[in-house]
Amino acid sequence: MAWEWGDGAGLVGGAAGVVGAVIAWASLLKAREANTIAKQGVESSRKANEIADAAKNLSDRANELSREANQKSGTSNQLAHEANRIAIDANQLAQQANDLFHQQERRGVEVHDVDWDGEWVRPGVYRLRNEGTHTAYDVSATVTVDHEQKRVTSPEVVGGDHLTLDFPEARLQHRVERRRREEAERRRSLYSSPSVIPEFHTIKERVYWKTELGTPQEHVPDSQPMAGLGDFD
Repeated sequence: MAWEWGDGAGLVGGAAGVVGAVIAWASLLKAREANTIAKQGVESSRKANEIADAAKNLSDRANELSREANQKSGTSNQLAHEANRIAIDANQLAQQANDLFHQQERRGVEVHDVDWDGEWVRPGVYRLRNEGTHTAYDVSATVTVDHEQKRVTSPEVVGGDHLTLDFPEARLQHRVERRRREEAERRRSLYSSPSVIPEFHTIKERVYWKTELGTPQEHVPDSQPMAGLGDFD
């Protein structure tokens, strides 16, 4: 049987068809595989996005918790400082109370010798003298002669020292009374008139002071003595 070129071409064509079919089938498989992979990639991408969102939410929550912790820490520090300040104040108050207690104990046994005596030393000049042996502190003295009142203060008046108050109206009244007495004496020597009755005035003393330990004291006589304005003739 003789070989003919036509028959060879047919065989080649058939083989080519078979190869083409195989290639087409393989391509289809690859396409399906690629499509599956692509779908898996989309799913993986979606899951990755979900995981990323969840991680972001967790990160945001962690930051929020961190801020709350910082705020609570700041509040705790403030409360601790406030508690410490209150404790310091309480200790100071306790120390003050203790000091006052001991001060009261010392005041209870304190010896204090201060006594005030007032007198006219010249017309219109009144002197309050500390007749005691101790010092009077933060002294405030007020003397009222009839309706004329004068006040004097001093940080301290030692024993034997004095305060001086000036009374202009009393000085003028003293001059008037002296002239009356002189006139009355002249009349008495001429006509044997009775003795001149002396004039008296109300003198009120009030003295407030403290002892060395700070104990308040006062000199406020119950009665208001009636006395003259001084005899300086």
